[in-house]
Amino acid sequence: IPMLLAPAIGPILSGWLIGFASWHWIFLINLPIGIAALLVGIKYLPNVERQKAPALDILGMILAPIAFSMLAYGVSEGGTDWGSTKTLTGLIVGGVALILFIIVELRQKQPLLELRVFGSSDFTRGVIILWISQVALFGAILMIPLYLQNVRGFTALESGLTTLPMAICSMIFMPIGGRLFDKLGARPLAFTGLTIIAVALFTLSQVNVDTKMALVMIPIAMMGAGMGLSMMSLNTHVLNSAPRRLVSRVTPLTTASQQVVTSFAIAGLTGYLTSQISVHMKEAGAGGDPLISATSAFDDTFFVTAFVALAGVLLSIILRKPRVKADHEREEDAPDPAMMMGH
Repeated sequence: IPMLLAPAIGPILSGWLIGFASWHWIFLINLPIGIAALLVGIKYLPNVERQKAPALDILGMILAPIAFSMLAYGVSEGGTDWGSTKTLTGLIVGGVALILFIIVELRQKQPLLELRVFGSSDFTRGVIILWISQVALFGAILMIPLYLQNVRGFTALESGLTTLPMAICSMIFMPIGGRLFDKLGARPLAFTGLTIIAVALFTLSQVNVDTKMALVMIPIAMMGAGMGLSMMSLNTHVLNSAPRRLVSRVTPLTTASQQVVTSFAIAGLTGYLTSQISVHMKEAGAGGDPLISATSAFDDTFFVTAFVALAGVLLSIILRKPRVKADHEREEDAPDPAMMMGH
């Protein structure tokens, strides 16, 4: 729940911090929180039996940051010009590093990220749909405050408060999604949730400078409802579909990949938004209204994210319940996937 609510509540807190203090506190606030977490952990976390530490995957630790950071840089620059030297350098260097990283991880006995889990087709389908939903959701969460501040003239706090309906709807629909998941599985929930998100994003792609705020808030609330229905069920499906002997390695993989995908979404969509603003400004000419050009660019970006969500809707049709092994097929020492959700 905190993982899904934080992106919706974060803009409210950060908007308040910017207005009350300065933007530096968006980062400084993590210091007291981190110190408190350390103290609580030292006092209350149980002491467990120490085991032999796994060997560090040095090559993986070197290649992963190069691959993902350069690819994110290339995607960001590509939003302006896919043929530029910066874009091609980022994509080529990042692509080569990614290929080398995959080869290294598949050959390592104790890899940094356990890529062998992609051998499960159920896991692969689930995690791809999860990535698609994150691109659509977190891209929109970034774009909405930018639109409200740059086009509608909202303050940081005012634009942050507009995400409150998303947080409330997420909080309402997450337990509903959890109960329905036990009965129906992930497919109908992912299909319904991503459909709601796609409709909400398409609605946002129709806004203009004079659109009433109620017509902006309703799609924001819809995205919260769609997120509550789909994200938790997809996360649980991914864990349940992983081979049981690899479940303990799935959480680091999914967490890292989600961070990378979110970075790609932000880099790609902000680059696309910037390029579309330039396109619409040129089309409007010297006497054009810059607010109308900016609104058209935001509409284009929301339209693209709507199609990303629609791709997730179509892929959700092929989701299936993971095959349940008989008791004699289960690995005795494998952890229970349900117990990994809190990690």
